[in-house]
Amino acid sequence: MSCLRTLAASAIVLSALAQPRSTTTVQSVGSETHSWTGTLVDATRTNCGPEVERAVPAGMCPVSLRTNYFGLILPDGKTVKFDEGGNAKTVDALRKSRKGSKSLFNYWKSGKTSSEIKARVTGTLTSDTLNVDSIKVD
Repeated sequence: MSCLRTLAASAIVLSALAQPRSTTTVQSVGSETHSWTGTLVDATRTNCGPEVERAVPAGMCPVSLRTNYFGLILPDGKTVKFDEGGNAKTVDALRKSRKGSKSLFNYWKSGKTSSEIKARVTGTLTSDTLNVDSIKVD
């Protein structure tokens, strides 16, 4: 009987070894919180006119009173957009910032802006979207 059990166990082990192995590897993606400093921009508008070109790079628009989707131009020139929660936090941070509020009001009043709005953002970066934990507008 023990010989029969040994044969059965050997058959199970051999059949398991004969099965093709999956070559898919699972990689865990770690999300680390980092801080970024950069210039706030409107993430959806791209044609603002020559009167605002000094405040942000060409092809980008500064934030305005109508901005709903925000982004951040990093010092290396890369632009990242904010997640939905980050957009709401940015509106709140702009309201709390004297300099940011003044810049928005002047842009609305004159249609021109000469200063950029700087922000410090803490969060996690996923692809080109920044999941904002906190934001402070300088």
